[in-house]
Amino acid sequence: MLYNICGLNVQYNAKYSQTLSRSEKYIAIDQTLTPDITLELTEERIDNYIKVYPNVSRSLAEYVIFGACFYEAVLDFDAILLHSSAIAVDNEAYLFTADSGTGKSTHTKLWMDYFGDRAVMINDDKPVIRIIDGKIFACGTPFSGKHDINSNILVPLKGICCLNRGKENHIEKISNREAIQKLMQQTLLVPHKSGVNNLLDVLDRVIKGVNVYKLHCDISQDAVLTSYNGMK
Repeated sequence: MLYNICGLNVQYNAKYSQTLSRSEKYIAIDQTLTPDITLELTEERIDNYIKVYPNVSRSLAEYVIFGACFYEAVLDFDAILLHSSAIAVDNEAYLFTADSGTGKSTHTKLWMDYFGDRAVMINDDKPVIRIIDGKIFACGTPFSGKHDINSNILVPLKGICCLNRGKENHIEKISNREAIQKLMQQTLLVPHKSGVNNLLDVLDRVIKGVNVYKLHCDISQDAVLTSYNGMK
């Protein structure tokens, strides 16, 4: 089956329900197009994954492995995974990244409540940042964590925010040096040199083209306005 993800034609043949159901909105209208990326997965690889994670179903294992394969493959197309919650407002994308449990999804949920129809979730856990013709986009993918919150869209990227819990709401732009250190902690690290080179090249271009911020915030409407106005 051919899918259109991040503006790329991606071919993979899923067998299990989780990958099949979550990929439906990405099915390419024209199935005769030449794939940019082909993902292959054997039952043996699923078996090996389950040996390491014995409580995982075959359906979930297939979904996780296909996701990992996809995020590695996009490195060849000026694109990287950023572990973050990505939201668009008025067709501009904002990414909130942090360690798991910090409150990324909670913060973007506040944005959804505040902006209403002006806002759309791009991907709540694993969006792709892709550079196309010199422009930087945040892209939805079917591989989006346990809640399956994503949209098959590409939106110009306005800002990236490193989120921290705080008692007072405050946002500030950080240096490129600090930005690359923060973002490296939240992307896919690959074991081969070509992938590392591609990753560093894309990261360098992203932080030169998009401001990266540090946000300390509570769970309030004021936190939304602080982050939005600071990046806007």
